[in-house]
Amino acid sequence: MIKRRSLGRTGTVAGTLSAAVLLTVTQASAVTAEVERATAIDGPASTDGWLCTSVGPSTSHTAQACYSSLGDWLNIYDGKADGCSAVMDWEIRDPNNKVYRYGSTFNADGADRYKNKDFPETNYSIRFRTCLGHWSTKLITAGTCSAWLTTST
Repeated sequence: MIKRRSLGRTGTVAGTLSAAVLLTVTQASAVTAEVERATAIDGPASTDGWLCTSVGPSTSHTAQACYSSLGDWLNIYDGKADGCSAVMDWEIRDPNNKVYRYGSTFNADGADRYKNKDFPETNYSIRFRTCLGHWSTKLITAGTCSAWLTTST
């Protein structure tokens, strides 16, 4: 009888620990990726304040991603008809530098495409880079990304 009682307590403790771990994992993964397509042909009226990063030769960018804090506009430029999509991979970080939102915005249509977002305005930052990927699979191709660029939202 003592053995059964001991096993019962062990099972209760194990169950409690499992629930605690599950709760922690669920809370930690509360931020989900935003994967979307940039489809707008026209962006903001002003071209002031754009910050850009690109991949490919500097004279003819294969892909370029730009951010404007004036209205939280994304601009993704695909400069080469090579079967790949230009992608802006981005993260919004809170004042404690924790990821608040993140995502990948694909330009699968070529040339310039825009996406208007709504990011927090005070003490948040955006970290972004340009990559190549495939809209059909919603995946970024490894080894194709530029360095990260960070600025205020």
